[in-house]
Amino acid sequence: MQINPLKKSAVSKLSLLFATVILIVSCNKDLAEPTPIIHPDANAVNTSLGSVISADPDYSFYKAAATRVGALTMLNDSSKRFTLLLPNNNAFIASGITSVAMIGAMPITSVGGIVQYSMIPGQQYLSTDIPASFPNVQLPTTLTIGVLPGTTVPLKMSIFLSKRDNGLWANNIPILTPDLKYRNGVIHLVAGIVAPPSRVLKAAMYSNPDLTYFKAAVARADSGASGLNKLDSLLGYGVTNMTILAPNDAAFKVLIFGSIYGYLTSQGMDPATAAATATALAASPDVFSNPALFSVMTAATVKGILAYHFLATPNPVTGAYQPNIRAFSNNFSTTPAFYKTLVNSGVAIHPGVMAQATFTGPFVSSLQFTGLGTFPPGGAPYSDAAATTVSKDNHAVNGVYHVIDKVLLPQ
Repeated sequence: MQINPLKKSAVSKLSLLFATVILIVSCNKDLAEPTPIIHPDANAVNTSLGSVISADPDYSFYKAAATRVGALTMLNDSSKRFTLLLPNNNAFIASGITSVAMIGAMPITSVGGIVQYSMIPGQQYLSTDIPASFPNVQLPTTLTIGVLPGTTVPLKMSIFLSKRDNGLWANNIPILTPDLKYRNGVIHLVAGIVAPPSRVLKAAMYSNPDLTYFKAAVARADSGASGLNKLDSLLGYGVTNMTILAPNDAAFKVLIFGSIYGYLTSQGMDPATAAATATALAASPDVFSNPALFSVMTAATVKGILAYHFLATPNPVTGAYQPNIRAFSNNFSTTPAFYKTLVNSGVAIHPGVMAQATFTGPFVSSLQFTGLGTFPPGGAPYSDAAATTVSKDNHAVNGVYHVIDKVLLPQ
C-alpha cells in the first residue's frame, strides 16, 4: 500500500508521533590531542615535507601559499609530525585558483585557511589508519577558529577522512594518491582544495534563497521553545556536528498545498475552491505564521517533520539520539541503507531514513533519500519516488546540509 504524504491524516499523526521529540545537543568539545601514530620512515632519503614541496615544481602553488602564511617552516621541522592533504598545481587550478599570482592577491586569511586546514598536526595518519565505518573519522587541523565558549580552550577546525571500497576522501574531496611518506609525516594528494567552512549552518541555510520555507518552518517549530531546545539555536550552535536534509521551497509548497487542501475539503469546501485557496496560501513561506492555519500545521507537527531531516546517533550512556553526525555524500552507502534521525529520540524503533549514493568515478553523481512509513511495525512502506539531492555537501562550521526536492515523512 502506498502512503500519500499529503493526506491530512498522515500529517495529523505526526503531531502525536513527535510531541515528545526533544533536541539533545552534544557538547562536542574540541577533540583532545590525539595520540600520535608514528610509523617508520618509508623513504630512504632524509626528506622533510617542506623540502619536497619546495623542490617539486608540481607543488609551486602550495609552496607559494604556505610560504606566504609562514607554514613552510613548520613543514620543514623534522621534530614535528603532520598528515598533509596536499593539492598539487592541477588541484589548485581545478578549484579555480589558476596562478601563483592569484594566491598572492588573495586575502591572507583565505590563504591561511586553505593551508592550515590541509595540515593535521601531531600524527602520521596513513590510509590503513582510516576506518571504513560510517561516516568518517574526525581529525583536528592546525586551523584555529576561536575558543570553546566559557573557556580558554582553543577550537580547531576538524577535517573528516573516510574510506570506502571505491576510494578515500578528505571531506568530499577524493584522495588521489595516499601514503607518500617522508621524514616528518605523510602526504595524501587530493583532487582539489579542501576548503574550510566559514559560516555556521544557521547563517548558511538562512541565506540560501531556495530554503525560505525551511527557515519559516524552523520558526514555527520553535514556537514556545527556548534555548538549545530550539532548532534555530541548534543551527547556530557552532560546537557540534550535524547533517541536515533540507527540503527546498518547491518541496514544502507541495506538502503545504496537500495539507491545506485536505483540511479544507474535510471541512466541506468544494474541491475547486479548496485547490485555489490552498495554492494561494502555499505560495509564500508566511503560511507557517498564519494563525488561521495553526490547527493544520501545529508547532509539534512541524517540529516532528523537521526532526526527521536531522541525522542522529544514540548517546552511548543515555541512549538518547543526538544530532552529532557529519556525513558527506560520499559517506553514504551505494546500496540502500537506513540512517537514524532525531525522530528516534521519541520513537526509538523507527527505522529512520533510507539513503543511497551513486558514484561516477570518485564523485557522487546522485544522492537519494526515502522516508519509510514502517511505524508502527508491520505498516506498509512509502512507495513513491525517493527525494533527490539537488545541492549536496554544503559545508558549514557545525555541519553539512544537503538540499532535497521532497519533504520526507516517516508515516
